[in-house]
Amino acid sequence: MNLASLMLRRSLAWKALPAFLILVVLNTLLRPLSWRHEPMWAVYQYNFTVMLLGPLVAGVAGWEGYRISRSSDFLSGHHRPIALLASTWAAVFAWCAAAFIAGLAVVIGIVAGSGTPMLFGIHELVTPLPALALLAAECALGLVAGWIGRSKLAAPLAAITIFLATLLLYAGDLSEFVMVGGATSSLVGLQPKLSTQMAQALFYCSVTLVSLLLGAWFASWYRIPRWPVLAGASALACAAALQLATVSPLYLEERKGDVECSGSSPEICLGRSYTGYEPHLRKNLAPFVEAMHTLDLPSPAAFRQDALTTDRDTGQLGLDTIQGDKDLLVDMFLGTYYGSSCEILPGNAMEKHYFNARFWLANTAGATPNDDPVVDPKMIRGTVKERADLARASFKGLMSCNG
Repeated sequence: MNLASLMLRRSLAWKALPAFLILVVLNTLLRPLSWRHEPMWAVYQYNFTVMLLGPLVAGVAGWEGYRISRSSDFLSGHHRPIALLASTWAAVFAWCAAAFIAGLAVVIGIVAGSGTPMLFGIHELVTPLPALALLAAECALGLVAGWIGRSKLAAPLAAITIFLATLLLYAGDLSEFVMVGGATSSLVGLQPKLSTQMAQALFYCSVTLVSLLLGAWFASWYRIPRWPVLAGASALACAAALQLATVSPLYLEERKGDVECSGSSPEICLGRSYTGYEPHLRKNLAPFVEAMHTLDLPSPAAFRQDALTTDRDTGQLGLDTIQGDKDLLVDMFLGTYYGSSCEILPGNAMEKHYFNARFWLANTAGATPNDDPVVDPKMIRGTVKERADLARASFKGLMSCNG
């Protein structure tokens, strides 16, 4: 039986595997599952699990480092510290990776069970790699800390240090060193930057190799083991770190061909995994479009899920509006008639225009109108013509503020 196989069977990570699995599953199931409609969003959001899994793995690796450090003198004399460190690291990381991949399988199962088309491309397949590489680096750092420290305290200190360092980097200007996933909203039309992902994976792998080689060096002071490899890995780590430090803070980029458009007046553009909602959404939008035609006013030409903002000609679709929330449709539709810089303040004319227009639009389109005291009494108790004239004037008032 070789050393790696022996360490895999005797590793503390094997006993900690249930804890790894519970953590990744609970972190997945106890958070909102809005991502279940998008494979890309699902995978990218799942990567955020490393924020919790990484410190736990570092702690387990720290304990393993302490445990094998008691054999370091013997192994140093026989020139085998690097073999022991590498085998121990591989054993801990293997069980950690198994838990991570099992959690990813749960996520993919949820996506498939939701009836979402399984549109997995190169970006979906590559996205988990930086997260796995980060776990590998955290595992190596924890292991070497226990190996060098030769103390039982190395395990909790490694876990705490990794956790605090991750939080500080995540909240600071160097978040690209730990930000491998996590998105609170739809990624339709977007994808992680492949160049950033590759730089992250290269940096984490280089840090892993450098950590293990330096750990072996500390155990064998008479020589630096495999110094060309150490020098090369250090150079790669520095180059990748420089790339990450100077990269744009935007982690996402446009993903062309991710939306499909259909129809006209209005045109509706949805993500590839949402196209089944198009008939239902068009039916929900029809009363709003017809309502504006009765006022002889134009309605938005298109509604797009990949729109970054709502403007005069384009409505921005979100998951709730796509699935048929009419109250949110009212707000989204109304938002196309005034600009984002338009000030709607208590007591000003725009506030009256807004609430009058919203009340009329919601009431006409079959949504829930807001019973706000700002609404003109004529809008509530007036004749059909009076309400239409007031609504037309209110919409024109909002359109004049579309700057």
